[in-house]
Amino acid sequence: MKKVMIVVSVLLLSILVIANTGAKIEMRNGDVIECEINMESISFITDYGELKIPVSFVREIVFPAPGNRVTTLNTVFPNETFGGFLLDEYISISLLGNPIRFHKDAIGKIAVYNEDKAINQELVQVHLKTGDQFYGEMLSTGVDIQTSYGEFEIVTENIEGMEFEGEGNVLTKIKLNNKSEMRGTIKDDFIVFKLLSGSELSVSPGKIRSIVFLKDKVLGIENGQAMSEDTDISQNSYLSGDPTSSGSVNIPENMVLVEKGSFTFGDIWEGIEVPLSKVTFTYDFYMGKYEVTFDEYEEFVVDTAARRPSDNGFGRGQRPVIDVNWWDAIEYCNWLSEKEGLPKAYNENGDFVDRDGQVTTDPSLVVGYRLPTEAEWEYAARGGQNNDRYKYSGSDNVDDVAWYSFNSTNKAQEVGTKRSNTIGIYDMSGNVWEWCSDNYDLYSSTEKTNPFSDNGSCRVCRGGSWNYTNADATVANRNCEPPSFASYSLGFRICRTISN
Repeated sequence: MKKVMIVVSVLLLSILVIANTGAKIEMRNGDVIECEINMESISFITDYGELKIPVSFVREIVFPAPGNRVTTLNTVFPNETFGGFLLDEYISISLLGNPIRFHKDAIGKIAVYNEDKAINQELVQVHLKTGDQFYGEMLSTGVDIQTSYGEFEIVTENIEGMEFEGEGNVLTKIKLNNKSEMRGTIKDDFIVFKLLSGSELSVSPGKIRSIVFLKDKVLGIENGQAMSEDTDISQNSYLSGDPTSSGSVNIPENMVLVEKGSFTFGDIWEGIEVPLSKVTFTYDFYMGKYEVTFDEYEEFVVDTAARRPSDNGFGRGQRPVIDVNWWDAIEYCNWLSEKEGLPKAYNENGDFVDRDGQVTTDPSLVVGYRLPTEAEWEYAARGGQNNDRYKYSGSDNVDDVAWYSFNSTNKAQEVGTKRSNTIGIYDMSGNVWEWCSDNYDLYSSTEKTNPFSDNGSCRVCRGGSWNYTNADATVANRNCEPPSFASYSLGFRICRTISN
């Protein structure tokens, strides 16, 4: 059978020889080193195989903090991410012409100054149940599927997409090019892929969540998303977002674009976050990539003479700010809006206001920085248009993505040291609870558009915390506190509507 062919516009072998790639290294002691990486490639191992990734492909490496098992490596390709362990004990750099080696345990994060790359090949996009994603060629010429009416071998060139459920005898739905759908169990022990880096992986179907066959050329990248000319990809394909919906957007630093769409609000996991309802957003918005840190909040304190919150002995810096009540959080948002020349999002009573200062309950009309609504928070935690149904934000394994009572060593940890969710947002499960704009209200099954609740006296908190159990870190779990309440387990992240 004819294998899916990769048409590569850049000879990959020619970029394996890397010299002096610029980077910023954040050390665990707080030092920041601007340097050049003097390595050809990064050796990395995951629970599904060993990779050798050219430095020219690397965008960011986030090293595990104490208590975390996973290093996260993000590449220059849209949403491609790997979780595992760095096999290189040392990172070799050049600092002002001087060769230096840093042990990986001394490093918190490496940001490599490589530009995002377009994908101009015919390939597959693979989503794993851990939250990892990668592109590559599917070397397996087909798959064997056992249905209730017989066993079949489906050749690769006839497949449009595959979705996997469960472990062991994996229940799989296969979508074919002729619009047929088949359900059954995959008989193959492994599916083999060749990555863009040249590494080959043999992945057990039980580890895979979906495979999308990109049969048409992907033209480029906009807002971190791959753009395809004619590829017909279903809404369950995990290519996040409609890349044409927002046009060209300059995303603010440390913010993530969340594109408008619909999702199922709530969960039946414990029978509490019910009834389920359909929520639709008619606007795009930015969500903070990280929880607001002590360093960021300190600038607000110095500028406004606001109360300096306690760190409870955890340390400050890049840890999420704590000991802030709801009023403190919205004052920070208003200060940040004024600093950037935007209209405030809140009036003195804590009401949403539009660009003219008029009270509104429609978040799409609020221009300045603000706390997310509860629905925005859950939509972003579920990967926006990806509509992820992970138990936690980005994974079904809590230790991959969350600091909680079992692994936190009894304190909040630096932001971004666990893995992100599928659109690049960190710590939406665990670390600290996060204030939302809404008042707490009971769920209803009514369909909602741009929802916001202003009835009640208790403000919603989401996400769980370092001192709460894994059950509290689930995506749908809800909590609330009076707006005057402050705690060493409660912080916030910012949000902003993208105005038309």
